[in-house]
Amino acid sequence: MASQLTPNNFELYYVDSLNELFVQTNVFQPQIIMIDSAPDDVLNCLDQYAPLLSPTSAPVVIIHENICQEAGNKLLAASFSDYLSQSDVSDGTLARSIRLLTLIHSQTSEISALQAYDLLTSLKNRTSFYQALQHQLNQIVKYDGSLALISVDIDNFKAFNQRMGVAAGDQLLLDLTDRLLQCARHVPVFRTGGDEFFLIVTAPSADLIHAETNRLLEKMASSLFASFTVSEQENILGISIGVTFAPENGLNSDCLTNQANQARSRAKRIHGFSFSIYEPGKDRAPPYEGLLESDIWTALKQGQFELYYQPRIDLCTGKIVGAEALMRWNHPQHGLIMPDDFIPVCEQTGQIVPMGFWAIYQSGRDLALIKNAGFNLQKVGVNLSFRQFQDDHLAQTIHRIIDSEKIDTRILEFELTESALLSDDLHVQQSIGELSKIGIDFSLDDFGTGYSSFALLQKLPINALKIDRSFVSKIPGSADDTEIVRAIINLAHNLNMGVIAEGVETRSQLEFLIQNNCDQVQGFFFSPPVPLADFMKILRAD
Repeated sequence: MASQLTPNNFELYYVDSLNELFVQTNVFQPQIIMIDSAPDDVLNCLDQYAPLLSPTSAPVVIIHENICQEAGNKLLAASFSDYLSQSDVSDGTLARSIRLLTLIHSQTSEISALQAYDLLTSLKNRTSFYQALQHQLNQIVKYDGSLALISVDIDNFKAFNQRMGVAAGDQLLLDLTDRLLQCARHVPVFRTGGDEFFLIVTAPSADLIHAETNRLLEKMASSLFASFTVSEQENILGISIGVTFAPENGLNSDCLTNQANQARSRAKRIHGFSFSIYEPGKDRAPPYEGLLESDIWTALKQGQFELYYQPRIDLCTGKIVGAEALMRWNHPQHGLIMPDDFIPVCEQTGQIVPMGFWAIYQSGRDLALIKNAGFNLQKVGVNLSFRQFQDDHLAQTIHRIIDSEKIDTRILEFELTESALLSDDLHVQQSIGELSKIGIDFSLDDFGTGYSSFALLQKLPINALKIDRSFVSKIPGSADDTEIVRAIINLAHNLNMGVIAEGVETRSQLEFLIQNNCDQVQGFFFSPPVPLADFMKILRAD
């Protein structure tokens, strides 16, 4: 190979064969490639030139003693960038041709980059993700390897954007991108839209892919669980992760992507940083998934929804002192549908607003039946969604329901999520203030998993904090979670609030909560949520 600097400041490199050209192209990455060969010879063995003719490769020009227009058109049709006849070439025309082709290639490369990369994070985008995933799946088939597909997103990212603004949301995505890249190292990371990211991990065998994925998840747990500082404000965010493996779960890119997303949706039910590995039995999409939105209005009109009640136990007396009302859907074709399968749809469509008002109306009727049966409960909690606080007439509508059903507001309690508190601070405070004036108490559900502000806790008439089940499930075995639970109990008592632990399932959890002065508990250790008739049977036996 030889090189020469031309008068026009182009550095020329010469090679003697096509094979050497392939080798040197990878080394020098030329801006333009010129091949001296007869057009017929080139056209008769196009497959040999194929590696040079991708849209993102350097322009390839065929130059020969005399190339007629017909042969030149065939070369252009075969994806060569240009052709030049030596008899027509001068220093000036060659220089202009090179400059023009270089400019076109530069612009083409920029366009390709824009099409392949996400503008905010500079990560490869959805199109690149599917291309990369399909390429790796082809490699698995060819070389007997293994692959893990990891899906990542931020819990309640839309609520964060509403609260903090789009610029803060972009800053958060950039911070998350940096952390993912630090964890991933040589593993490619893609942003496929919004707050959704994917990682593709590869290894030669199933054992190695599981070990490599576990190591990566450990790094992610350490990095992503830490707080995010955005606009000089510290935020603890929930990050949910879903994982699936190939070839054990298939080799279809769409199926694997859906599997990873289904596993991520299951992880999302555990607030905070959480991940789930795809399991066909747990993550199979329900057969009624596509029917829900159109069926919900019919369900409200035809009375297909029902409130179930989960008892709350006072830890000082061991007696049932209240309950949480939870919605169930008795679908005529699909049977009992659980909230996790329809509440997210209702949140997205806004149907949660009339459903929430129905739950207050129905709980009032059920409370009257409970009272008439001779049972005295301290509190019955009904959930209020953050979407309901977007209704300007929230307080007035609840007033009307309470008046029409003569609901005892001393017993009725509204359970709020942290996202509801922060959806619109001023409107939330006004609505809660109006309802508090008529005697309604409020508890803060899933405490510790969102963005609670201590200033807000002190401003608002919150009477109780509910410890999220994700913390309770790991006590007393996890040192971190035991300290979190103790801290929440102490915080609640220091603020003169009650504290209720959700998801109590074992005696060791119960004993820990008793020892640490938790006020009330609910969970499967005592009873799952049950229909009203069964709840009243439990009250009779208490």
